[in-house]
Amino acid sequence: MAGMKGAPVRVGLLHVPRVDLEMGDALRSALRRGGLAAIVLQEGYAADTRHWVEETLRRWADEEELDLILTVGGTLPAPGPSGREIVPEATLAVLERPMPGLAELMRWAVGEEVRRVVLHRGVAGIRGRTLIVNLPAGAAAPRFLVAVVEELEAILAHLREDADAPTLADGMADAAADAPMEESPPAPPGGKGLNAADFAAFLQRRKGEQSDREA
Repeated sequence: MAGMKGAPVRVGLLHVPRVDLEMGDALRSALRRGGLAAIVLQEGYAADTRHWVEETLRRWADEEELDLILTVGGTLPAPGPSGREIVPEATLAVLERPMPGLAELMRWAVGEEVRRVVLHRGVAGIRGRTLIVNLPAGAAAPRFLVAVVEELEAILAHLREDADAPTLADGMADAAADAPMEESPPAPPGGKGLNAADFAAFLQRRKGEQSDREA
């Protein structure tokens, strides 16, 4: 049953404006590499027509009860009156809760690898218990997905209302546990004031460590 903890993540791939089977396979591979136990139950296309995209997203979320919908394509800039590249607008029309951090993380993570990353106008958010994420067209799509795939399970855990769904506090605790231990300055011998030579050596070591980290 969809939404049960431990069950495979039920995924839909919506290509706009036409199906790219090779890209679908690449996205399946990216999900597996990211460790997400996913099964693609729906894969299809919607013409570059806003109401068709909206209707498909609603049906897959409300009737098919998919956990994750990935749209592929339709996110480039276009003139305001144009009917092309309408996937972000169609997605925003059906979302109930935005997840702007996902789209921001994707663009930031691939910015040094993919040129002109700002051309991707994709958004992400929640409808019911379904997470919807816009990916760009072409070879950049798997790279965008890989950038966030490890974060998807945490979001889906909240949509399933798991009691142990991770929180920001958990992330801070993990970061603190991974942080290197700070070296303490040398204790003064016998507790009678600082030894100037030892303290100067300590400061020199700290300076060298800082330079190594910044290099």
